[in-house]
Amino acid sequence: MKIWRKLLICSVSLIVFFFAEIAINIACGGEGDPYDYYVSFFHNDIQRTQEYKPFYFTSYSFLYDDEEQVSEATLNSREWAAYLGHGVKTEDVEKAMYNLKYNADSTLYNGYLDGKGPLPDSLKSNTFLQALASNKSALSYYQFAKGVEPVANVKSEYWNPKEMDTKALKEDGEEALSNANTQKDKFIKLRYLYQAQRLLHYGKYYKEAADVYDKYLVNYKTDSHVKGWTLALRAGESRWLGDTVNSAYLFSKIFAAYPERRVQAYRNFNYMRVKTAAVLALAANKNEKAVIHAIDGFNDPALNINPLKEVYEYEPSSDMVGVLLIREINKLEEQYVSTTLTPSPAVSSYYQTMPDSSKNKALAHIKQLESFCQKLSAEKKYPESSLGNLALAYLAWMQKDTKSGLGYLAALNSEKLSSKFNDQKQIIQLLLTAQGIQQYNEVNEATLLPSLKWLDDKVAHEIKNNTAYNLGYYGLSPFAITARNFYQDIMAPAYLKQGDSSKAAIAMLQGDASGSNVTEASSETINYWQNYLHSSALNKIIAWKKTPPANPYLHFLTQKLGRYSNGDLYELLGTAYLREHKYAEAANALKIVNNKKLSAFPTNFYDEKATGSDPFISQMPDYPKLLLNNNEKGYNKRQFAQAMAGFQKQIKADPKNASAYYFTMGTALYNTSTYGNAWYLISYNWSSTDYGRKSLYYYDADYIKTTNAEKYFLKARQLSTNAEFKAKCTFMAAKCRQKQIKLPSYSDYRDYNYTKLQDDEKNYDKAVRRNPYFAELQKSYGKTAYYKLAVNDCSYLRDFLKVSKK
Repeated sequence: MKIWRKLLICSVSLIVFFFAEIAINIACGGEGDPYDYYVSFFHNDIQRTQEYKPFYFTSYSFLYDDEEQVSEATLNSREWAAYLGHGVKTEDVEKAMYNLKYNADSTLYNGYLDGKGPLPDSLKSNTFLQALASNKSALSYYQFAKGVEPVANVKSEYWNPKEMDTKALKEDGEEALSNANTQKDKFIKLRYLYQAQRLLHYGKYYKEAADVYDKYLVNYKTDSHVKGWTLALRAGESRWLGDTVNSAYLFSKIFAAYPERRVQAYRNFNYMRVKTAAVLALAANKNEKAVIHAIDGFNDPALNINPLKEVYEYEPSSDMVGVLLIREINKLEEQYVSTTLTPSPAVSSYYQTMPDSSKNKALAHIKQLESFCQKLSAEKKYPESSLGNLALAYLAWMQKDTKSGLGYLAALNSEKLSSKFNDQKQIIQLLLTAQGIQQYNEVNEATLLPSLKWLDDKVAHEIKNNTAYNLGYYGLSPFAITARNFYQDIMAPAYLKQGDSSKAAIAMLQGDASGSNVTEASSETINYWQNYLHSSALNKIIAWKKTPPANPYLHFLTQKLGRYSNGDLYELLGTAYLREHKYAEAANALKIVNNKKLSAFPTNFYDEKATGSDPFISQMPDYPKLLLNNNEKGYNKRQFAQAMAGFQKQIKADPKNASAYYFTMGTALYNTSTYGNAWYLISYNWSSTDYGRKSLYYYDADYIKTTNAEKYFLKARQLSTNAEFKAKCTFMAAKCRQKQIKLPSYSDYRDYNYTKLQDDEKNYDKAVRRNPYFAELQKSYGKTAYYKLAVNDCSYLRDFLKVSKK
């Protein structure tokens, strides 16, 4: 899977004003979005019903959605409204039964229901309460039900747990059973029996409660959902009486017939932890077997086609078939697609290659699914059999079989598809079209444009009133996910393969949907724009912003550039020039950026009062950092560019003092590294894990390796005749060389070979103590005052001297 969607690195981030002045912070903690952690293009909600939404695939949590899809309160209220008739409204029943505040409920119970007063003003128009007055049996039951609630529904308080009044529960249960036995009204009788079983159950009289069900309810003829609730109680009683297999079986019956208790039944079925085969042995028919196999499949995050095949065999028209099929496709997206796509540079450092054994298993699973989908499509036993060809087309795309994929889609042209199926077809068509393009150019890009515009419209419509998306919960916006994944995982890598980083950048930006309360640019896009774009690419992008391209495709792809100011883009350009050591160009670019955007500095990192630092301060030790001299103001990027451009001119104009200028510039380059006091001048964030890491970005020669600083120090030494100064240059070069030795990290050993890690750590310790510049310091500058200071300050140098004496 794409580990980069899960990882968060402990870091201190620079507050930048890129992309509408939104601060991007990378910090420890936070949970991954359980709906959006792998590359997905096959929507899980395309079926005709969302009844089984809780069981869509996510290996991030036990359930995709833990809310019941049908309201138990509404079902019961509907039954009461139908029973009472005479214009009784379902919503009035639900309000009186479930949604009254405590004061109103108490007034109702102790007043109107007890014949001691009129209805409260707020309930005078309630049709349910009005109708109760003319139905004595219903009124008596309602009074009883309200009366036992205080003892049946004891509020749970963690710090002050209250024990159930088991004696009162038993007495109330026995009263309910007595009332049931004298009640002739079948509707009311059922509810008294339910209350009797329920109250005994809550009182932990499980045998007595089970007896109520077995004697009175098991053969009770009714379509009421209350019958299902009594069965749920009976399933629980089986569990407490030690028969977990029967309990699981009964919960599977609840799962099948009572959607208002489906999630509860699913949880309890799995809580029993019994073998599926043992439950199947109790199944009375094919339908029950299908349900048991489905529950088994819904709880399996691994690639497994068997539950799907079994459900289709026993009940081919069930909606569970489609849910299980799409689950297997989503699993392949997580385990295969997300690890076989070529990642963009913004995420490649966290990308894991799929082992051959896992890849072969996934390919074998694809072949099994293909066989099943062909059967599904041909037999047409499943009501939405066109799902078979949709899945086949997508599986063909997974295997880069563009021709077959387009053929499966063509087979759907004569079928009348639902709107969601048609949307999924359009997405697969886009993927296959993009896959079939060998070289992106104006002709090929034009073929994509209609589909991209369609997808853009779907995203805009989807997020317009999507509260979940606007709160940052990306996973509930499938078209926004599709767009992001297509642009960032398909288009951007394709352009990078062609060497077109500017188009890759705007493709990533185009993939970021815009919501009213969310960051407009994703962390992947910002990472790419801030860390991978050279000045040449940024100049091209700025030109597109100034003059929108006439080419329709490029015009579409660059449309989001208009949302950002010139200052945003020139700040990026100026930073790229700084990284490229083109200081005059950087100064000119940064003239366009206002001071507020240039003054961003992590004030909580070094010094709460600091507004920047002086990158030209030379320090022998790296820590503690000296930010400023004499309380001077720190440098921003523009000021730094101007100063460095000045030194470049001075080297040419005043060659006699060039050694001093080279040293000063070397010092500045060192200080803009992760080890220095002014890293913010070339990097947008700083992390403790940056120390000695492998190179990721094009400017890491300065930020991580300090190789250019080393060259400047050596050039300064070469041009000088002063031994003290030459010793200083040599020591600074030694500091730079030390940073070029990669520090072993746990993240580099994904095979968990900690023995090798320990060996590499030992080799690292030896390497930093055998710095070649230490030998030069000892041999050529051993008599200088600076050398004595260095020996006193640098433990690595002292260790080197100890070894060299042996």
